[in-house]
Amino acid sequence: MTRMESRKWYATPLVICVAALGMAAPAAGQTETGQGMWMNLSAQGGGSAGSTWRWSSDSMVRTRDGAGTLDFLGEQVTVTRDMTPRASTGAGYGYYVGFVDAGVLHEHRFFQQYGWSGGTGLRVALRGRIEERFVTELDGMRLRARPQLRVTWPLAATGRLRGVVSDELFVQVHAAGPSVLGFDNNRLFVGIARRLTPRDAVEIGYLNVYSRVGSTGYARTHVISVIAVVGL
Repeated sequence: MTRMESRKWYATPLVICVAALGMAAPAAGQTETGQGMWMNLSAQGGGSAGSTWRWSSDSMVRTRDGAGTLDFLGEQVTVTRDMTPRASTGAGYGYYVGFVDAGVLHEHRFFQQYGWSGGTGLRVALRGRIEERFVTELDGMRLRARPQLRVTWPLAATGRLRGVVSDELFVQVHAAGPSVLGFDNNRLFVGIARRLTPRDAVEIGYLNVYSRVGSTGYARTHVISVIAVVGL
């Protein structure tokens, strides 16, 4: 690889990162800033050799005020099927508990998704997800859309260490009662992923969460994100 080709190779992720940062730029009316830590343990598996079916079980713990206050607990199960070598569809269910200043919120969530990925060195993955959310302390169903873009690229010759940039937009498209529709939150992640074994990996980095608060306010949360993947 020539020096010019090498520069082009590393310039591509940089351009994507800058574009993602622009998508998450703060809007007028931002009123709050916080810090937190998000941890996720994902157990993943599939059927017999050659099977197109996959499953995952994700356990989530999130804190606010740094690591001082428990903010969120969740467990979700997802089943996907490969439709082509690059495309898949899936569905799942999750149960979540949110600890807010006003009390405790319990949520049952059903979701459907479509994913596409491509590339070898530089890998691009797109995912669209629709969620039907039932929060026990609120009336009716809430419908939310979640488009996501994820890009990874090798940082070492072995390919076991990769840079990661992802951006996910959350849009409230339907809700009973006086809920605000439209933008809900945006999550921008920049970090590294390390393959430990052919089935196990860990991903760590910085997550910028920009979310709507009420009808006019906004909040930005700076998060340390840690994800561990265990293949079964």
